[in-house]
Amino acid sequence: MTDSTQLSQIHIYPAKSVGGISLSSSWVEKQGLSFDRRFMVALADGAMVTARKFPNMVQVKSSLLPTGVVFTYPGKVPLKLDYSTFKMQSTPATVWADNFPAYTTTDEADDWFSEVIGQRVELLYTGEQSHRVREKLGHNVSFADGYPLLIISSGSLAELNRRSSETHSMEQFRTNLVVESTEPFIEDSWKRIKIGDVEFEAVKPCERCILTTVDVEKGAFRASKEPLTTFSRFRANERGGVFFGQNLVAKNEGMIRTGDVVHVLEYKDKEFYLDLDENKQELVCVEREQVARNFVTFWLEPQKGTLPDYKAGQHLPIELNIDGKTVKRLYTLSSSPRRPGRLAISVKRVDGGEVSNWLIEQFQLGDILVADKPEGTFHIGNSEHQPLLLLSAGSGVTPMMSMLRDLSDRDEVRDVVFYHQCSTDDDIPFASELRSLEAQHNGLKVMLSLTQPANDWLGLKGRFSLSHLKKIPDLTQRQVFVCGPDGFMQKAKNLMLKKGLPEDHYHQEAFGVASTVDQVVKAVQISIDGNAFEGDNQKTLLEQAEEAGVAIANSCRAGFCGACKVTVESGLVHQPDVPAIQDSERAEGKVLACCAVPQTDVDIVS
Repeated sequence: MTDSTQLSQIHIYPAKSVGGISLSSSWVEKQGLSFDRRFMVALADGAMVTARKFPNMVQVKSSLLPTGVVFTYPGKVPLKLDYSTFKMQSTPATVWADNFPAYTTTDEADDWFSEVIGQRVELLYTGEQSHRVREKLGHNVSFADGYPLLIISSGSLAELNRRSSETHSMEQFRTNLVVESTEPFIEDSWKRIKIGDVEFEAVKPCERCILTTVDVEKGAFRASKEPLTTFSRFRANERGGVFFGQNLVAKNEGMIRTGDVVHVLEYKDKEFYLDLDENKQELVCVEREQVARNFVTFWLEPQKGTLPDYKAGQHLPIELNIDGKTVKRLYTLSSSPRRPGRLAISVKRVDGGEVSNWLIEQFQLGDILVADKPEGTFHIGNSEHQPLLLLSAGSGVTPMMSMLRDLSDRDEVRDVVFYHQCSTDDDIPFASELRSLEAQHNGLKVMLSLTQPANDWLGLKGRFSLSHLKKIPDLTQRQVFVCGPDGFMQKAKNLMLKKGLPEDHYHQEAFGVASTVDQVVKAVQISIDGNAFEGDNQKTLLEQAEEAGVAIANSCRAGFCGACKVTVESGLVHQPDVPAIQDSERAEGKVLACCAVPQTDVDIVS
């Protein structure tokens, strides 16, 4: 490589988690860039307060003054601080596992940041030299998460934006140094570099957290969890942690300036991350089949190559271009894996369903979508799983049809009960096919229940209930597969377990991600490792534990690293579908505290 890569941006962040300042030059110290992360907002016990929990902190802007610093926030009078007025009383501070002394600033600063955060906090100062000494580095470090400096190349950001459905800026990643490069992740290959007067060593890739998902203009988390969602596809390690940028330590002090050439003194092998996007292929719509009112099956064939193998009940990750924006969703396959050459997804119109409704209205014969390899552990194995109960409501019928079609193709429908709940006779999906399959297989019993039946309806009526359950023969002997809205599945599970169904016979797949914030607020009792407190059904277990002063290990706070994995001993929680937890773990009662929301009283073991 030629020495053509240049330092294009320098950023410092005077206070941890607040907005940064762009500089044309900076003095580099062992503890980091001058004035970088010299302040930190903290609780009374010194625990750090960051935008991981209070995303509006990024809207605090900062400027350096000759004798201090000024902070601004929308709607508030600026906070001007002069170093000479600091109380400078020694006080404990904690950044992750590091405990060290810091200094108090002013009562005015504490009051100002308390109003921004919405709870009582203090503004701490490191002093001219931080007392936080990290043994693995052999010297002191500021209030930064773990390492003094972070470097990212422009080529890396460009590659992220090429893959992501949203556009991202360097500001999201709070990097100190940006270098110009057309090669994505060129910084991953650097072991030792020199910029200006300073030699740096790359010590490890930077693991990213939910802070990167904060919209810096709005001061709020992106609901899409971008860019973490995209990173999980091509920058994740075996445990699900995602990485972007390289952590640096300075080997000496000196000056750096924008425009300085990056001299590479020593290279290293780039870290390897499995690129899951390599499995993607284009599928063309070859048939639209109306299977019920507002319910359409799209039959898909590959543009080139062959379709991947899959198991009945698995889902298909797809990408669509809607109004110039790439949108990603998961749709359960309704086709049988025994019929090669075609895949099918069956889509039901739903209120507010951006992608589902767009597919039904806009996706026509000859249109193309991009799909990844089918995935998921919600599927049946071979005949040893029978007798079976396939239980669904609404769009949850799709994996059940895949399973039933698969069993029929294998001529292994020996003792299967197929139960589906929907609104009216017009809403019964695959009605004629279900009648045909029931006539074809003596071992199949189809049970349909309508919540808004016509007067001449002779089948089951109402929502799934104990009276319906009593009509299912040999329930406790069956393997039960359930898919539908959260409320439907929770009720089904409660009823069947009370009737004696062994818990290891129960398997469920959430159809979509339920919105817990739309639920009526309900008080629940939460116990974590024996620490009991009152909570609600709105916030995550982690948020409520922190508010109650109960510690749960955590890192990314976004469902990608698995650091906050806990076990539900009793009670129900809503666990969204996130990368760091597998279906097999969920079946064992494990959830991620950072995104799991209690629905009832719960007993948790960390």
